[in-house]
Amino acid sequence: MEEECLWGEGHKKAVESVLSAVLRGNTTVLLGPRRVGKTSVVSVVAEKLRRRRGHHYVYFNFSRFIGSKAISIADIEPKRTSLKMITTSKSYAISFRGISVEVRKTSIGEFSRDFSALVRVLSQNAKLGVLIFDEAQVLARLKNIDFRGLLQEITDSYPNISLVFTGSMPGMLVEYLNPGAEKPNFMRSAEVFTLPRWNAREGRDYLLAGFKSYGMAVTNELELLRAVEELGGVPGFVSHYGLTVVNFVRDGKSPEEALPLALEESRKYALEEWKKDIKAFLNVYHSGIYIGVLRVLAEAYPSALRGAEIYRRLQSLNIAPTRVQHVYKYLETLVKAGFVRSSEGMYWIEDPLLREAAKKFTPP
Repeated sequence: MEEECLWGEGHKKAVESVLSAVLRGNTTVLLGPRRVGKTSVVSVVAEKLRRRRGHHYVYFNFSRFIGSKAISIADIEPKRTSLKMITTSKSYAISFRGISVEVRKTSIGEFSRDFSALVRVLSQNAKLGVLIFDEAQVLARLKNIDFRGLLQEITDSYPNISLVFTGSMPGMLVEYLNPGAEKPNFMRSAEVFTLPRWNAREGRDYLLAGFKSYGMAVTNELELLRAVEELGGVPGFVSHYGLTVVNFVRDGKSPEEALPLALEESRKYALEEWKKDIKAFLNVYHSGIYIGVLRVLAEAYPSALRGAEIYRRLQSLNIAPTRVQHVYKYLETLVKAGFVRSSEGMYWIEDPLLREAAKKFTPP
């Protein structure tokens, strides 16, 4: 939660951008793949807010529900807050001016009233209050209630409360938050930011600084650059690699021996994590055509493909949908999920380990 622990120009810039948007009272959306550092960025923003007199936040984290077919109102609970009168628990309580409200979440009506009470308490006790929803695309899976109605109520009724959303499935989150002109739209003043991966230089410098903090002298910078590139510049995977190197050295290996061994271990870890992400996606979107599309694009790289070419290759695998037009619906969903990139009618998978995971993935 400390800014000095945050690495990368893009991440530091994102902190300032999100904080500025929040202070302007705007809804903020931070997009980026999983493990890229979105939670770290909003945590630093939250800490900066806490240090401002009269500024408070409530933080909700839905990352554990990625891949869930549905979540219930019982899963909407604060994980962290700077306002002491709000406790964080499965049945969280609010005590304000002698009135205690316990959010038991036994019915939609009770939940809506008590969540509104939480917001009211935050508004009344903060010069500026911020509600942070991490991996907010999961809210689209909320059973029996459209949470956007409560969010619209907040933006309409509480000018001193700002909303922050993060999402690793960019298109799905934006579509959920901004469904169309015919529905309530609290996104009119939203500011949207995308958090980048580290480039090779940033990743290398991060690793060198980390090794130095452990008293290790690593001189093979080319090997570090290779590791960052093979891990896709994803901060979570690069960090795993650095710590694995440290552990190998502690076990008696030289840095020269540790670097390739750690990369092998971190590649295995990253592949398993990408496979989990694909499996979570398929838990919601059940068609095996999705994994077929991912495999076709992975095998075609570095070439990007048009939808018609993808359809022909799916036909050769006997898993093509009925019509070529249907392929574009699958591609659109994969783009919204952040697995596939597109430009000018061409499609490809950018991340090297996601491509490898797609080739090796076996549907359950």
